[in-house]
Amino acid sequence: MKKLLLVFAVLGLLIACSDLEKEQQLKRVQQELKKLDQLSKKLEDPRLQEISTYKVNTIQTELKIKQNLYLDTINLELAQQLDAFKVMRRSIKPLMKQFQKIKVGIREEKTALKLLNQDIDQGRGERQRYNEFIQFEHNKVQQLAALTTDFERAKTQFFKDYKRLYPPVNALANQLVEKAARRR
Repeated sequence: MKKLLLVFAVLGLLIACSDLEKEQQLKRVQQELKKLDQLSKKLEDPRLQEISTYKVNTIQTELKIKQNLYLDTINLELAQQLDAFKVMRRSIKPLMKQFQKIKVGIREEKTALKLLNQDIDQGRGERQRYNEFIQFEHNKVQQLAALTTDFERAKTQFFKDYKRLYPPVNALANQLVEKAARRR
């Protein structure tokens, strides 16, 4: 009788420990999901919805300059400004590719974490490897966080350059168009 009681006590203890570990695992998965939500919020920027307008503006301005700028001497300051403008314009496409890649990565990672959460909650799959799976997903979230930080830095630089370069370069382009129209 005492042996049977001891066996039940040991089984009860094992079940209690596994439930405690299960709760910790579920908590870690929820933390990763919260981090992904924070990353998603970081990516929200209304200016990105109008990025095509920025791109069209820069392309049109560059085209006006190409069609109407005739220099017999090279102004170094102007050349550097136009070069920086061109670099800024060319950064739009990679910036948006990076943005899309991060958004897709976050969406896929949320799905993976929700499935892992369900598996842990229902005790499906390889229970002994849950911690390993959680660590793998944690590493992916960390990679997405690093990509988001890089994207934020590039986005900030783009809008800073746009604000600094577009007005004077566009004004120059418009002056060149006016001069060309007067010559005709």
